[in-house]
Order: sequence, then structure tokens, then C-alpha cells
Amino acid sequence: MPSVSGAGDLRELYRRAECVFFDCDGVIFDSNGFKIEAMRSTLDGHQPHEVDQMEAFWRSNGGVSRFVKFEHFYTHIAPRADVEGHQRAASQRFGELSRAAYDSVEPVDEALTLVRATGAGRCHVVSGAAQVELESVFAAKNIAGLFASILGSPRTKLDLVQGVLSERRCAPENALLIGDGAMDFKVSQTLGLHFVYLAQFSEWLGADAALAGATNLSRMRRWSDLLAAVLP
Repeated sequence: MPSVSGAGDLRELYRRAECVFFDCDGVIFDSNGFKIEAMRSTLDGHQPHEVDQMEAFWRSNGGVSRFVKFEHFYTHIAPRADVEGHQRAASQRFGELSRAAYDSVEPVDEALTLVRATGAGRCHVVSGAAQVELESVFAAKNIAGLFASILGSPRTKLDLVQGVLSERRCAPENALLIGDGAMDFKVSQTLGLHFVYLAQFSEWLGADAALAGATNLSRMRRWSDLLAAVLP
């Protein structure tokens, strides 16, 4: 890292990109750690080995909504008769804890540098976090106006990105997705977007193995590497 494979010069790709998609947690905010803590607190009272299994699943599925993750927990790890009820209660509690945690952190300076250089018309947030939570956080941090759209669950990230591309009439080859998780990579590969993997705050287990040999990919160790790669 940093490296670019299969898509030419990243600076040129960025210069002509009509849509630049940003994941939220682990990209705009260094928030993956407190999201894990919020999950573990939400599941307090469950067996430690069950919570540990959930953490491994959580880390391996960055970008997947909390609703899907808690459904997995109550279906496969700690089965309950009323999966929907338990999932709904856990998702609500998790949302309360994670929203409160955002109050003590600020957006990553380098992320905002790139967003401002790119311009609001090209920037879109696409996240597995709940959209109502994202809108609240971005408004509280006074950065909502830096983005053309701020999008999250319950819609899937694939649906969100497809929707923006369609609305903007943007071909996938004219878009970039900056993310730190498995779902960001999967969406990019599925739709044919160039994926910029940012490792700085990532907690993606198995990223090296998953990205090995992939094309249409740039790998950046830190935000400073990405800024140096795309800005004049």
C-alpha cells in the first residue's frame, strides 16, 4: 500500500468521476471501535462465546446493516423464537448507544479535505448505518451540506449506490467508492465501480485475502496516502 491495479491512474479516475461514494464508519468517522462496543453492550447478558461469535461476524461484514446482523445473531448464534422482536429491540438499543457515542468524536479531517475538494455535487454517503442516525449525526456536526445525499439502511448499500447512479445517469466507470469493509468491496465489484480500500480505520477481517488479485481496485494505508494520490 498504496497501490492501484487494473484501472489506470487513480488521480485521473478521481478527476473525471461524476459520483464519489463515501462509506461512513471507518472512512468519514473513526467509529468502528465504538460500534463494536455498542454491539457488545447491547448483547450484555448473553453468553461470552455468543458475543465473541457476533463480533467476528460483525467485523467480517462491514457495511451490512445492524438489522441484518442482529437477525443473524438471533437466528444462528443465539436462536430465539421471536427473532423479529429480539432483533428490533437490539437494533433500537444499539442505535441509541452508537448515536450517543458520535457526540464525542469529530469527522476525520482528511476525509473532509477530500470532500470539500470534490464538491458537494459529486459526494454521496452510502452506509450500512441507519439513515435517520446518519442524518442526525451529519447535521449535528454541520457537515450535511457537504454531500449531495446521505443514505443508509434499511435499504442495502447495493440498492443505495444503484439508485444514485441511476438518478445521476452516471456510468459505473465514472464513479469511485471509498470504503473499508467487505460490503463496500462487494458492491463495487458487482456494479463495476473502482473501489478505493482505505485501511487506516478498517476492522475488516480477511481483507488481504479477499482483495488479493482483484482488479478495479486501489489500496490505501492511510487517508494521507489517498489525498496525495488524488489531489494536485
